[in-house]
Amino acid sequence: MQFSQYLRTCRMHAQLTQEQLVHELYVHDIESFEALDMSMLSKWERGVIQPKISKQVSIVRYFQKLTDSALPCFDNYTVDKAETLLCEAGMKNLLGKSKKLVLDFPSSVIGMDDLMVYHVRNSENFDKYIAINVDLDRGFTHDYSQLDFERFKGWASNPVNSFYVCEYKEQFFGLLFTLRVKPEIFDKLMKFEMDEKELTNDDFALFNEMGSNYMLSFFAMNDKAATLLFIRYYAHLIANQNVIEEVGAASMMEDAKKLIGNMQLHTCESKEVSDDLTIESFRASLSTFLAHERVLKMLLAKQMIPSV
Repeated sequence: MQFSQYLRTCRMHAQLTQEQLVHELYVHDIESFEALDMSMLSKWERGVIQPKISKQVSIVRYFQKLTDSALPCFDNYTVDKAETLLCEAGMKNLLGKSKKLVLDFPSSVIGMDDLMVYHVRNSENFDKYIAINVDLDRGFTHDYSQLDFERFKGWASNPVNSFYVCEYKEQFFGLLFTLRVKPEIFDKLMKFEMDEKELTNDDFALFNEMGSNYMLSFFAMNDKAATLLFIRYYAHLIANQNVIEEVGAASMMEDAKKLIGNMQLHTCESKEVSDDLTIESFRASLSTFLAHERVLKMLLAKQMIPSV
């Protein structure tokens, strides 16, 4: 979707005239919209020109307040439909470079269409992929988490959690595992008042109640697999935005911390694990996470027209 269409859709859903929206945006953010008039707004809606990305962010935040939605006018999208909105090149740029989490497996002969992403619980190789994740977790955390096969398998079997695997010709190419926990449990994890290994089924949020998304594991054989895994992750967040309060993660790996920083999760707490290892937690509200310049560029800034 182009920004022009999105802006027009949001305004019409809010039942605002162009004149009313000009006034509302001026009140919302005088510094950004002091020169805005109906003629300029009309050009934005017709796609003649588009506002700078900082103004797009401010507009989205205005409609967030108005609608109480993390990403207004996308709150009825399915995961599949939300995936079509996300730009593959934009996602690759957002993730940046990683030497340990995203390998450089030769991919010139592998196209995006050759890769498949789906829930690991739907795979015939369920146990195999859980075992791979256990090995990765032990290596990445220096066995700090102490999470075993049965615990990961139980979490992956729970339909409220999102354990995605990427395959190429039925071979493992990556994984992205996230948990859906109750907000109060998420807060404890972020503050290191609770360890991952202490989680029980009672700590997970049901589909019909508010929860928070906690990123647990990520690894990919190349940037194409990484891109598709995170497109599915963002699509999941967009499709379920009405029942997701915050997103977060914790890691002691510098590569992971850099990737998390690219996604604009903010440092919450840190905890010394050993003399040379520190684990840090990162969090953000879903509204902040989605109304970010890099995310909006993926969703709304694909057209090549001037920005003002």
